[in-house]
Amino acid sequence: MSAELRTDTWINYPKTAEDLLPFMGKHLVAYPFAQETEKSGGQLIGLNPEERTASLRRYDTGAITEFPWPTTKFRYTVIVESPYAGLEVGSVRRFEWFMCEHDYPTDTPRTLVGTVDSLQADHVVLWVRDRKIGAAGGWWAHLKNEDAEKHQLRPVNR
Repeated sequence: MSAELRTDTWINYPKTAEDLLPFMGKHLVAYPFAQETEKSGGQLIGLNPEERTASLRRYDTGAITEFPWPTTKFRYTVIVESPYAGLEVGSVRRFEWFMCEHDYPTDTPRTLVGTVDSLQADHVVLWVRDRKIGAAGGWWAHLKNEDAEKHQLRPVNR
């Protein structure tokens, strides 16, 4: 699994050039007549307010295609690298956990040690050994990307 987080911004049937202006020079995917199968991507290089069209230039061929605003949905995708991108499955890490022993939220963190079990697009999963759990012998901690600073994931030898 890639350690990237993908977020899409949809510009549905823009009404004015101002709706697309923030995306000038960026890569967009155009869906004419809102068809998911017929799409074309490229760099937004021009806006024609009189004809109400947006011009996209393909990176591979340099071909320029114009898309009418009233009948086209545009998608802008941002891919952000996960703060956990450098982790490897099986590595042992120390982290701060904001739940008490009885599974209630707390403002005072507990420092725990866990083994990286998997890396997801939006979080990392750690296996935390806990003899109190019974036959399972532990539990999974899911640390979300947006909470990375709060959990302070770090090597054990620090």
